[in-house]
Amino acid sequence: MLKLDRASVDAPPCLADYDHLTHTWSDFRGTCKKQLRFALVQLQGILGVTTEDAAEYGVRCAYCERAIFHDGHIEHFRRKNPAHYPELTFAWSNLFLACGSPQHCGHHKDRRSAPAYDPGLLIKPDEHDPEHYLHFHSSGKVLARNNLNDHENSCATETIRVFSLDHPALEGARANAVRSYRNLHDADLYEIASWSDADRNDYFRQEIEATRWLPYATTIRHFLQK
Repeated sequence: MLKLDRASVDAPPCLADYDHLTHTWSDFRGTCKKQLRFALVQLQGILGVTTEDAAEYGVRCAYCERAIFHDGHIEHFRRKNPAHYPELTFAWSNLFLACGSPQHCGHHKDRRSAPAYDPGLLIKPDEHDPEHYLHFHSSGKVLARNNLNDHENSCATETIRVFSLDHPALEGARANAVRSYRNLHDADLYEIASWSDADRNDYFRQEIEATRWLPYATTIRHFLQK
C-alpha cells in the first residue's frame, strides 16, 4: 500500500453532474467514467507520464500494489449502497482504482459475505501514510509495525484483515518481487559489503528509485532499507 497525493490530481468536473439522490452508479458511464478512470490512473500511476490507456507500467492497485494496466475497477473506499454511504457514490475523495481480484482488496472488502467492519479503522492511502502502519517483509508477509499505539495497531491489523492483504497469493507475489535481491550470489554480497557506507547507501537509494514504480515496490524498498 502506497501513500497517494490526491491534491496532485484534479477531480473530473463532470462528477458534479451526478447526485446520489437522482442517479445510481449504473447511470455513471461513457465519457465521464473514462475521465474519472484517467484521473485515477494519474493519481496511482506516474503523474504526467502514464497515458489514458494505462499501457505503461506504474499503475498499481491502491491497496495491494498489483499492476492494473487495462483491468481493475473503480473502487468506493466507503461502500456506496443505501445502507452505508450513498452520499459518497460520486465523491472524488472516495474513489480509487483497485485490482479485480475477488480474493483481496476492494471486491473482497465489500463482498456479500464479508464480516462487518468499521471503515474508520481502515488505512486510507490518500489520507494516512501506510508506511507508518505496515511493514512488508521479504518473505511476503505484511505485519503491523512495532511501537504503534493501540488505535494505530487496530488500524493496521484491521486493514490487513478487511483487504486480505495477507492472502497467500499476495504473499507469494511480494516474495517474488524481492527474489532477485535475496538471491544475490555471495560474491556480490561480499563486494557490496566491502563498499564504504556512503557508496553502499547510494547504491540502495538508486535501487529504490529504479524500482519505485514496479508492482509491490514497498516490499522491495523495505527489504533494501533494512
